[in-house]
Amino acid sequence: MSRRQCGSCTACCEGWIKATINGVTLSPYKPCVHRTDKGCKIYEDRPARPCVSFKCGWLTDNSVLPDNMSPQECGAIIIFDRKWRDYNYTDPQPIVVAFPIGAKIPNITLKWLMNYSEKNRIPLRWYENIIENGKFIRSKQFSHGPPAFVAASSNSITNEEIFML
Repeated sequence: MSRRQCGSCTACCEGWIKATINGVTLSPYKPCVHRTDKGCKIYEDRPARPCVSFKCGWLTDNSVLPDNMSPQECGAIIIFDRKWRDYNYTDPQPIVVAFPIGAKIPNITLKWLMNYSEKNRIPLRWYENIIENGKFIRSKQFSHGPPAFVAASSNSITNEEIFML
């Protein structure tokens, strides 16, 4: 069982992962309206999806992430509960997804994720945020792993087609 706690980290509420909460869309530089410096002001009544069901990879039970890879420390929100339906297999395959806190995932974190991906034969998808004049423009996606995964990702297949909860 994980003993880790969010503490002062509110990265998942800061808009780095696009979501809609109570009708308000989050995006980079547009955090949740319920986020405060002390956490979520509607924590007890937060919506099941995406808030309650969200699983930060650093907080999950038996997380493979080292202690120094909390979102605040490593510069990324890392998620392990997504799946990719590789059409050569009958069962969805696990993947790792990483979202930067800011414009890019720091190189040291990205290298750790790539090594983990290769060692464990688990595909990796990560994002970079394109920022111009201090405003979020769009996200760019990158993939690392088996050729079929990289090809599917580069062919502009949507997240809904690749990822499954």
